[in-house]
Amino acid sequence: MTGTIKVLNRHYYIGIVVLAVFFLLVILKPMGFGSLVRVTMTAEMYAIGITLLAIPVALKLFAEKIKKIPKGTGKNSTVKRYKNSWLLRMYIVNAVTAGNVFLFAFSQNRNFMWLALISFLVYMFCKPSCQELETIVRKSEDVK
Repeated sequence: MTGTIKVLNRHYYIGIVVLAVFFLLVILKPMGFGSLVRVTMTAEMYAIGITLLAIPVALKLFAEKIKKIPKGTGKNSTVKRYKNSWLLRMYIVNAVTAGNVFLFAFSQNRNFMWLALISFLVYMFCKPSCQELETIVRKSEDVK
């Protein structure tokens, strides 16, 4: 289990660092990004809507997939399901964050900057935990 958590932590930190570095490069503008694209109000509303829908959906999807692990499932199967569910949640959040950072980079619209910052806050709820995994394994192995 600790090996799985190490792999998930690696995904977690690499995703955050890559997106944060790109976000800082966009804010500091050494890459020469300017207002390359004019984003319409409709596109801006869709970006806001997608961000505000994708974040809770990703968090809830993880919780639902973990809840649906049947009792009596073996340790390896439970760990694999946890890993797959966690990666799905993480990559949904990564995609939303990257989309907002790219939209901010190309349009310099401050709304996308704030959406990217909100997306970065979501990472606080996504950190993998060995205690959480042990609890899930214990619950799935309990057969009464």
